[in-house]
Order: sequence, then C-alpha cells, then structure tokens
Amino acid sequence: MAKFAKLGMNNKVTDIIEIDDIHATDANNNIDNETGRQWLENLTNYPNWVLCNEKNGANKGSTYDEDQDCFIPVKPYASWIWNTTSKSWEAPISRPDNADYWNEETQSWV
Repeated sequence: MAKFAKLGMNNKVTDIIEIDDIHATDANNNIDNETGRQWLENLTNYPNWVLCNEKNGANKGSTYDEDQDCFIPVKPYASWIWNTTSKSWEAPISRPDNADYWNEETQSWV
C-alpha cells in the first residue's frame, strides 16, 4: 500500500490515506509520486497529494517542505530550531545525559 498526504493551506497535512500500489505504480513498475497524485486527483477532485515514505515521515498536522522533501512536525517549543541536516527539531542547547525533559520557561533541560 502506498501512503499519500493530503496537503492543505501552506502545505499542512490534513489527512493521510493509503491506496493500492497499482494506483501509484509508473510504467517502470516503481511507486511514483506523480502517478499516485494524478490518480488521487482524478478520484477526489483535489490536486495536492504527496507520497509519504520512510525518509520524509508524514503526520497529520505536519508541514511538507518541498525543498527538503520532508514533513516538518509541529514545533515542540518556541525556542527550538529546525535542523535541515537531521530533519528534526532541536533545543537551543544540547541535552545532557541526566536530563528528562525540556523546560521552555527556563530554557534548560531538567
């Protein structure tokens, strides 16, 4: 089954659905974003669909970034920064081994 994310305003994921691979398989027998997107557009009359895979990890509420080909999850804390290399949110300071959680008010690990 191929998973596709439905993108709303500002590329925010509003839904994720699975379709049979046959509807997303191109002429070379590969799962293909454009083939699946076209099939879904014909089915739903909605054009904005993106193939989800292990690399780009979609979740409802995340935002698709086309340049990075990834889904950016909701920012966990206002101070955290998106790392384009690891494709994850990171605290402004590294987490020490003995810390359990981030305290946004004090901007520290506790």
